[in-house]
Amino acid sequence: MSTLVTPSAKSHERVTGRWLRDIQANTRREWFAYYAKLVIGSPIPWLFSAYVCLNFISRAGLEIAAWGCALLTALYILVDRMSSNRELQFFRVGSDFFLLGYVIIGIITALNADTFGSGVFTLGGVRWVLLLYLITYCWELFPGVNRLFFLMIGMASFVSVYGIWQHFTGLDLIRAAALTTAPTPGHPFFAIRGFFNTPEVLGTLLATLIPLPAAAFLLVEERGSTFHRYCALLLTLLFGLALMWTYRPGLWMSAGLGVVVTMLIQGRQKLQLIGWVVGFFAVLTLITYGDPAKMFDAVQNAELSRAVHQREQINTDVKLWQESPWIGVGRRATTSDNYDPGTGNVYFQILAQSGVLGIAFYLLFILGFMLSTYSIFKEIPRTHYWHRVLISGGLAGQIAFHSCGLYWSTHSDAFALNFFILMIATVSYVSEHYSRGFVPDDSSL
Repeated sequence: MSTLVTPSAKSHERVTGRWLRDIQANTRREWFAYYAKLVIGSPIPWLFSAYVCLNFISRAGLEIAAWGCALLTALYILVDRMSSNRELQFFRVGSDFFLLGYVIIGIITALNADTFGSGVFTLGGVRWVLLLYLITYCWELFPGVNRLFFLMIGMASFVSVYGIWQHFTGLDLIRAAALTTAPTPGHPFFAIRGFFNTPEVLGTLLATLIPLPAAAFLLVEERGSTFHRYCALLLTLLFGLALMWTYRPGLWMSAGLGVVVTMLIQGRQKLQLIGWVVGFFAVLTLITYGDPAKMFDAVQNAELSRAVHQREQINTDVKLWQESPWIGVGRRATTSDNYDPGTGNVYFQILAQSGVLGIAFYLLFILGFMLSTYSIFKEIPRTHYWHRVLISGGLAGQIAFHSCGLYWSTHSDAFALNFFILMIATVSYVSEHYSRGFVPDDSSL
């Protein structure tokens, strides 16, 4: 009889600072499960970190890291079921019934596809639900929210600085290509996109992320740290500056909505945050453009041109939806002649793909998950600063992400969708532990 150390047990000890899991192997089956866990589980924390980092750099690397982490987690859980000392306690992610309905509609639509290939492609459109569950359970087995949170902020800061450099140079070092000229008459600036294909992807990630440092600034009185306060403000302004130079007004409004929601939820520093943000961007536009009115007029004209293409695509989605109102047309929604995910609308796309039933389940999932996030925020004690930042910023980030979907098809891009999955999986994991009872501190998850 021996007390054993599994990769999951190591992760929990590293986060909590305490040994909480006595695992023993008394039979050949349990010894097999132990060694299988060592082989399967050891790479998972590294892949999880790679998932966070590559979400800002490489599409192929992101898919490998995300699904590698998810599939190894699934194998770890399968082996864990064979052991008498089970490490995972299954729990609901949130709004599970609506997610199940969404997946069932996706399966039915795939079965009604014209060809086998179209059916597989349609079924792949709902695979993100499986990824959501597996990443959430990965958090349960391999905790460390704060560490990966800071890693995410660090990567976003790096990409933002790189994007600001792009704004003045117009260079994409990865693709060795020039960027699109910004709508700034008389000024040789460029619409930035970081390491991504389009400004929409960078703008969506930043719009979703900005509520987190904004929440850290608003809640800083509960921690009483001037250092954290100004770091949070600096990050908010940095992400906001990079977002501004994507020159996508729809994404500007989405980020603004997220920050407003963050201020409404909590914080006594609302006026200070508003003053800093308004003052910073007012001075910036005056210095950078000289005549901000001309810049905003040019941006508006460019947006009106994009809106024409968006309406055409929405009209196409509506026509496709009318062919199959209840379950949609699946892959055909993304193979039409004028399909462009950068100027579409994710809700009309889901309507065309999955019909009335699919979009209804998806919207109910969105609403239910946001309501559950808000309800758990009220359960977190004021002493748990980082968890309050994560949940309040996570709720506002969800709203910002869903708002971005009004301006382009966020579900069509791996960067945007996987980042959203990572965020809501984290929120689900933290919420589950608060729903169970007492959480000792804000570094124990």
